[in-house]
Amino acid sequence: MAWAYGALPWLLSLCAVLLLSVVVCYWPIRIELNGRARGEGDGGWAVAGGLSVAAVSLAFVWARGVKPRLTVALFGRKLALKPDFRRKLSRPVPKRIKAASRRAWRNIDPLDLGLKLLEERRHVRLRHLVIDAAYGFRDPLLTGRLVGALAMLSAVLPPPIQIRQAPRWDFEEGWEISVDGRVWFRPWLMLLDVAIYVVRQLGSRRTPPRPALAPTSPSEVR
Repeated sequence: MAWAYGALPWLLSLCAVLLLSVVVCYWPIRIELNGRARGEGDGGWAVAGGLSVAAVSLAFVWARGVKPRLTVALFGRKLALKPDFRRKLSRPVPKRIKAASRRAWRNIDPLDLGLKLLEERRHVRLRHLVIDAAYGFRDPLLTGRLVGALAMLSAVLPPPIQIRQAPRWDFEEGWEISVDGRVWFRPWLMLLDVAIYVVRQLGSRRTPPRPALAPTSPSEVR
């Protein structure tokens, strides 16, 4: 029984790793979204917002006449990222890998894959999405029509989505929209389901059905 006592720490470590893997797969990741946009009657506009996923956060600012600016932070520390999309890869992809990728995607039905991705909504849940809209036009009739349209839209939206509007009747054109949302999802389960689906599709396409044997004698025909 000495070997059992020697293998016990390894078995406990393996169980701990498996338990941690299951917890990581089922533990949801939260996405928080905040944004605000504003426009004036003279054509000026500005957009600012942020997105946080776990320890990574993104913030962007864009306005008329100003170049868009994107900031990425990890654990609250700003990262200096200057991507150069014009730069080519130093090592080209081998031809055999490209050929294998083409064969794999040729055996997958894009419609079935799209439906499979839509089924992954069970791993995504919208906690809340609040949209605040303040607007006004010089024509009060146009403002009233927009008020009625947004009221009808908010009545048919599901409970996690809420539209709150504050129309202005000062005969001045302008609008302001703010968005606040929270979503959680399980990315590892989504990737696992999609990977299993792709492997099954490739396996089913590689094994064609066997052709039926033709009869060899008149008795078999009868």
